Amino acid sequence: MSGSDADAGSAAAGPAPGTLAVELAEGFAGDDVTVLIDGKQMWHRNGVSTNYSVGIADVVRLPMPTAAWPTVEVQVGRRSSSRRVDVGEARGAGAGIAGAPELRLRARIDPAGALTLGVASDETRY
Repeated sequence: MSGSDADAGSAAAGPAPGTLAVELAEGFAGDDVTVLIDGKQMWHRNGVSTNYSVGIADVVRLPMPTAAWPTVEVQVGRRSSSRRVDVGEARGAGAGIAGAPELRLRARIDPAGALTLGVASDETRY
C-alpha cells in the first residue's frame, strides 16, 4: 500500500483527543479509497484490502471536525457513501480509546458491490 495524504490517519497512528475514526471493514480488494469531510479530502490510500482474519482493511483516524454536523464521505473508485454526523453527541458521549472522545463510523462493501457508511459504536473497536 502507498499513502498519499496523511499516513497519520492509518491504523498505526494512535487517536488524538477528539478523534473521528472511519473503519474500512469488509469487501475492500485492492481499492483506491478517499475519506472526505465536508467535501475536503482528508485521507487517501491506494490498494486498500480487507484482512478477513480480523474483518478490517484499515482504520482512518482524523482530528474531530469542528463543525457541529459535518458530512463524512468515503469514496471507493466511483462509488461513494456519505453520512452527516453529530459531533456534539460524540464529544458528550464520554471516552473512546485512551480516554478521548471518539466518533466511530464503519464503511463496508457488500458482495453485490454496494458501499455503505454507518455508525460503528456498538461494534468491536480496532
